[in-house]
Amino acid sequence: MHTKCHNNDLIAGPFCPAPQLAGGNIVDLVTLLGNGLPLDKVGPHLRHAARRAMRSGETRRMLIVARVIVSELLRRGDLIRVAVAGQEDRVSTFVLIRGTHKLLDLSALGPEFRPVLEGQVQENFGEASGDDALVQQDQPSLRDLSSMLVAMEDAQKLDLSDPRSGETGVILDSILRLLEKFTPQFHLRIMLFEGREYHDPAGRVFLQVDDPEMPSWVDLREKAHSVWIPSLRELPAGATRTVAGQESIEKVASGVAVPLFAPQGGAGMTWTSRPEAGLLFVLAADTWSRDTMLRLATRLSRFVTTRWQQHTEVTKRIHIDALTGLYNRAYFEGQLEILLERAKRNNAPLTLVVADIDHFKDVNDTYDHVIGDQVLRMVARRLQEELRRIDHICRLGGEEFALVLPDTGEGAAQEVLQRLLNSPFVEPVSFGGKDLDLRVTFSYGAVTFPQSGSDAFELYRKADTLLFLSKDRGRNQCHFWSSDGNHRQLQPESDGD
Repeated sequence: MHTKCHNNDLIAGPFCPAPQLAGGNIVDLVTLLGNGLPLDKVGPHLRHAARRAMRSGETRRMLIVARVIVSELLRRGDLIRVAVAGQEDRVSTFVLIRGTHKLLDLSALGPEFRPVLEGQVQENFGEASGDDALVQQDQPSLRDLSSMLVAMEDAQKLDLSDPRSGETGVILDSILRLLEKFTPQFHLRIMLFEGREYHDPAGRVFLQVDDPEMPSWVDLREKAHSVWIPSLRELPAGATRTVAGQESIEKVASGVAVPLFAPQGGAGMTWTSRPEAGLLFVLAADTWSRDTMLRLATRLSRFVTTRWQQHTEVTKRIHIDALTGLYNRAYFEGQLEILLERAKRNNAPLTLVVADIDHFKDVNDTYDHVIGDQVLRMVARRLQEELRRIDHICRLGGEEFALVLPDTGEGAAQEVLQRLLNSPFVEPVSFGGKDLDLRVTFSYGAVTFPQSGSDAFELYRKADTLLFLSKDRGRNQCHFWSSDGNHRQLQPESDGD
């Protein structure tokens, strides 16, 4: 059963206040949380919860937090139950802090808490944690607090272990999975507009072009406008897709679609002036008011964008080479496996190129490392200008680079490499009081899936072998793998001037 909050803003489940609890006055609770309980014995999430509760000045909130902390300390043995003379006829409310002579009176926690002090609840529930045991005494509020604390801990985590963690679809799917812990009463889906970079649609995220029978309102909707969805029939097929571990979406009694804005833009840019990346769908089987759903969905959309930007920035720090702005070796090693698997699944070709700047050590020795870094940045910029946006350009280290060209067969790849060999890689530099144009060339080794192999390590090894063949035969050239040993050689058609 869902309940509306009195302010009609955040609704249902953990967002609604529970009935008032029987407990002590606010002064006793502040004393207990501020100076009494050994907060250094509990985790940081509970210490933070205690500080926030005291700052709020809300008696009920402090009571809930104090009960959870005391339950945890009792479970860990940091608080010891004691009997006091003259209290034989009722449960003692006193505990001793282990390792000290400090005695605490916990009567401020109210009569509901006394079975826990007596040990009855702990005995009934075995190894249950303190806050889980207290759920039996105050089920609505303490379960909500416990689940919210778990969700808050999860919200601090960014899953970067997956090599695809920098992909748009993977990022957005992980954000929706996180939000589902806060909003279990809703189904959350994201539709990305055509042109967004996205692969391998997950259950929660789909592309607009995936649905040939897209509802007409999607095209009629004006930019930055939200849409009220009255029934399941008005939803794109991707929005009703069932995700593993979730109940199927058999009906939608209420739902909205709100704009999802891309994380790009300066600090002074307003939400509505950002480019739209897609739509966030918030769907419920129960009936909710239109205004409430729109307010909630808008706040969720902003959370998604903010989290998306944070995840992208962290991913860049891990996978981007600081000097050139290209992908680094860690990204290359993980991504090559993914791109190769995708090529196998789609029965599509893929070309891998390994490249070295010729005589780059001479550049550093003749000039200096500052100019050497300047040349590396120029090379990165020129490669990005010559290749497609879907191509992956990686700096493997030093002067070594790797190019991964999806959906590129041997013939098309040879055209690309011939263009690179003919293109000038020139950087204007100042050295010894003179201005000069410093030119560098590349040696390349190239292999194409599936002709050259189907294993990522095998392809890289062959490409690296061909790179050294190009160096041995004079540099500034490329060799393409051939199974008969007659590797195709490409050389510049001109000097590039």
